[in-house]
Amino acid sequence: MNKLENHKLDIFIAGELVDLVVPTTEFAKNSNWYSWFNDKEITRFLEQGTFANTSEKQLQFFENISSDRFLLVIADKNGRNIGVISLSFINHRKKCCDIALVVSKEGDKSLKSYISLEAMALMTSHAFDMLDMKRINAGQHIGLARWQSRLELIGYKLEGLHINKFKKGREISDSVTISASSIDYSLLCEKRNGNLWDG
Repeated sequence: MNKLENHKLDIFIAGELVDLVVPTTEFAKNSNWYSWFNDKEITRFLEQGTFANTSEKQLQFFENISSDRFLLVIADKNGRNIGVISLSFINHRKKCCDIALVVSKEGDKSLKSYISLEAMALMTSHAFDMLDMKRINAGQHIGLARWQSRLELIGYKLEGLHINKFKKGREISDSVTISASSIDYSLLCEKRNGNLWDG
């Protein structure tokens, strides 16, 4: 087992099933974070996975994160680091950003969908409440239709279909664009006692 595989990082946003924690240089260098992007199952619907990733590449990525990206590690309540979630292309003038999530195969598989959805809800709330975003964008492979249905529970709506936009190796597939708005976010929070994630 990697010495930092279960390394506890500082909690930035506490949740019910997961916490969003702050990655460090030591974590980027010595954890198994890099290996998630070498797993064919994890990267099935991602653009990553065409070339092998290494701990050195992951460290370089972490050290070169630009000021328009905000990245946190997803940790379960046992302290296992099981994924990453990020806001990118943060534009304070237009008050919009993109959101992305990658979850490893570690942790409780029976809770994976809930863990992923709660992580999205926590980061979405942070974007709207703390960064004052008005819109959050995302895109995903057409094969993630069930995941899209779950995202609707926290306000993400389907906006567009892109024919043959996803290209990876010999695969050519459709992708979709989704987004969440601060108006819908506020309405959902009003119905859920002030919180987007209602457990």
